Amino acid sequence: MKHFPYKANPKDLDQMHSKSTLPYVRSQLFQAIACSLLVASAPTALANNFSLVSESSNDCARLDKTGEHEQCKSQRLNQLIKLSQQQEKLVGQQANPSNNNAATSSESAKVGDPDSWKTEEFMQDWGLEAMNAHHAYARGLTGSGVRIGLFDSGVGLNHTEFAGKDHQGLKIGNLLDDGTRCGADEFVGGETACFGTDGGRAQVDALYWDPSLAPYLKPEYRHLAGKLQLTWGSHGTHVAGTMAANRDGNGMHGVAFGANFSSARLFADSVTVGDLFCLVFGACARLITYADETAFDDMYTQMNANGVRAINHSWGLGREPGDAETQDKYFTDEGLAKRWNVLRKGSLLGEELYGDGMGLIQVWAAGNSGINPTPEDSPIAGIHPSLPRHMPELEKYWLSVVNVSQTGDADNPYVLSNQSMKCGLTMEWCLAAPGTFINSSVMGVEGDVLVELDEVLEADDNGNARWSNFDKLNDATRFEYEDYSGTSMATPHVTGALALLFERYPYLTNAQVRDVLLTTATDLGAPGVDDVYGWGMVNLKKAIEGYGQFRVDTDVNMVAKAGGTHWWNDARVWDVWTNDISGAAFSFSSDAGGWLRLDGNNSFAGLTVNSGTLELTGDNTLGSDVQVNGGVLRNNGTLRNKVILNGGLYAGAGALHGDFHLSKGGSIAPGNSIGTLTINGNYVQDAGSQFFVEMAPPDSTDKVEVSGTATLNGGTVVAVRMPGVYGLGQRYNFLTAQGGLSGKFDGVDNSYLGPFLKMVLAYDSYNAYADVVRNATLASAGKTLNQQATGAALDGLADNNALLQALVLLPSTADAARAFDQLSGEAHGSVRSVLADDSRHLRNAALGRARTGLDAFTAQGVGAGFSVWADYQSRG
Repeated sequence: MKHFPYKANPKDLDQMHSKSTLPYVRSQLFQAIACSLLVASAPTALANNFSLVSESSNDCARLDKTGEHEQCKSQRLNQLIKLSQQQEKLVGQQANPSNNNAATSSESAKVGDPDSWKTEEFMQDWGLEAMNAHHAYARGLTGSGVRIGLFDSGVGLNHTEFAGKDHQGLKIGNLLDDGTRCGADEFVGGETACFGTDGGRAQVDALYWDPSLAPYLKPEYRHLAGKLQLTWGSHGTHVAGTMAANRDGNGMHGVAFGANFSSARLFADSVTVGDLFCLVFGACARLITYADETAFDDMYTQMNANGVRAINHSWGLGREPGDAETQDKYFTDEGLAKRWNVLRKGSLLGEELYGDGMGLIQVWAAGNSGINPTPEDSPIAGIHPSLPRHMPELEKYWLSVVNVSQTGDADNPYVLSNQSMKCGLTMEWCLAAPGTFINSSVMGVEGDVLVELDEVLEADDNGNARWSNFDKLNDATRFEYEDYSGTSMATPHVTGALALLFERYPYLTNAQVRDVLLTTATDLGAPGVDDVYGWGMVNLKKAIEGYGQFRVDTDVNMVAKAGGTHWWNDARVWDVWTNDISGAAFSFSSDAGGWLRLDGNNSFAGLTVNSGTLELTGDNTLGSDVQVNGGVLRNNGTLRNKVILNGGLYAGAGALHGDFHLSKGGSIAPGNSIGTLTINGNYVQDAGSQFFVEMAPPDSTDKVEVSGTATLNGGTVVAVRMPGVYGLGQRYNFLTAQGGLSGKFDGVDNSYLGPFLKMVLAYDSYNAYADVVRNATLASAGKTLNQQATGAALDGLADNNALLQALVLLPSTADAARAFDQLSGEAHGSVRSVLADDSRHLRNAALGRARTGLDAFTAQGVGAGFSVWADYQSRG
């Protein structure tokens, strides 16, 4: 882990350092906040090496004899040099697939086949399979069209893993007194130097080997004395690779390999002076600049303006407060108020720009620690992931991430890393993700890059140091892969997973997508949400199937179709959630006329439908009455609640175990086409409501079967014509109440049957019927004497006459008049031709259920057009 050699000290709360000379690094909280990185296995070898030296030097200091003391220091320093050289020469620890193999693997990957995505490139990061990312890929999800971000040590955008994408390197800087900002990488350090960085370039870590070390170096290493050694800080490049590295057949690929990212750099370039004081006491002079709150504000402003939906923070304090009381002191300290407020503004600015729920999601590494004996003994997550404790309005935009490693046990495959902090006080917004031995992209160098100070550093008129060139470092740069470990590596797995889900659910807000990710995690440790693993391990297989739980009352407006590839595979605004959903209440709307199917067995607190179509197919026992204010509630499963129709339509062929109240403005349409709707309760229908009944010759009809009583306080029966020839006098039973029927409907709307046919209502103690009878005479349609005479002759035919039964189905008097003119030797053929044409238009107008009539996932016939349901929906 990369730790800066100082600890946070409450005495330093009021100190802010936006300038830098060559000070000895001392205990300053603001420096700790700005510059301590939660890294795993050494993003920069030199930083780790100095950590080693400072620990070892304490052992040397305890030696009494001067000779032993000097010998110990020399041994430790040579060990440092050896480790430094070894680490700099590391390349990817896992084999990289060849281009040919990768091409074959890419071609074999298929939508609908998760295992086909498990290529050699995929397997370089074991975390992808652990999170079930291949199931998301098999649904056509890559993060395409989504922008995520990271605030880290910068990204080497010239690495091949980021080629051909619209990634951004943001330039940020401290705000100066004259209102301008410090330029990107303008200074390395100095009395009046300011902080400014380019997120599209990796941080440069430089180590100056002080000439005073020469006597302590072995002969083969003495050439280092007086030299400046340059390396890249690859932490940010590694993090970015895990998030979004290309799936190109080389190396590894990121979780959201189709996403773009914006990178800002928190960690400025630095020069550390390695001298005897540094070696013995661990207090090393550094040339560096630090970000203040104005640089943070600059970063957040640019991230939000560029449409970044989630930002990765794999950094934190070098030493975190270990309990709630100490955290609270930090949160309430006046000297830190600006810091917390700028973090708050960073998320809430998204709401101002993009609407409610669209604040920037901030994904935080929980933090690393020393070795812990058990997960339960691990320290609690750090101060930054815990900020919603102080600012509850941020909770819906916050995620804390802990690091799990593999156990090799199929029954319990993952456990908290023994150097990861646990979720602790962040458990309600905390997830576990793979973070141990994670292979990803790094900026490597070939050999040692050693230069004279004046080759690369120059001073300005104020004595501030700046780079003059990186020629030797650039020439030695190699694009490589390495394994790192830590919460820093777990966190980008979560940020990448969010990108896949942003694509999957284009109609959900950022906060809602975060809740989907939380509530579909696989439980680890103690049952339920616990203080070690929070909600558990990220599970993309489940996350792409909808919520697992509504954590808060959730209002979804479905304005776009589901992302990825689905079996209906067209432009209709539809989606399916297959998970069993519990939790708080759910309210559904769709300004785009969308259709959402819930396939699970749900138990959430309540349901309200305002517009669009919500379909239930599972067994649903909700916590309160179901309210339909508009749109359509289609029950094709089981619903064990009372339903109140204040508006909209209730349809389907499922079972309702509860009372049903059809109020003014509401409608009911049993079945999917012809079907029966069962109500195991009492049925009440009020005036101003509608009961749609499809009746098909000879005797099929929609029907509502009520186990209790049916009380009719009015309302209209809408008779909907189906294909076929109605028999005059045919009776259709469309409502049965086993507990008895009382009251009557106000009447029947026969407008869909044409001018010559109508349904009249009849009742008994348990049933309501519709009888087919004549309406207007055929003769009344005649415009000429011949037409009137023909019509009168037809009116005199018996009710069971086939010609009469066909003619009374004509949709208009004009059609009847034309039919009369055609009656001759070929009369039957002509009339049937007219009927075949005209009845089609009427039937389509009444029954072509483009939006709500047919099952949403069944292909519709060519003849289907707008229906009475579609017209109904458009009227509100």
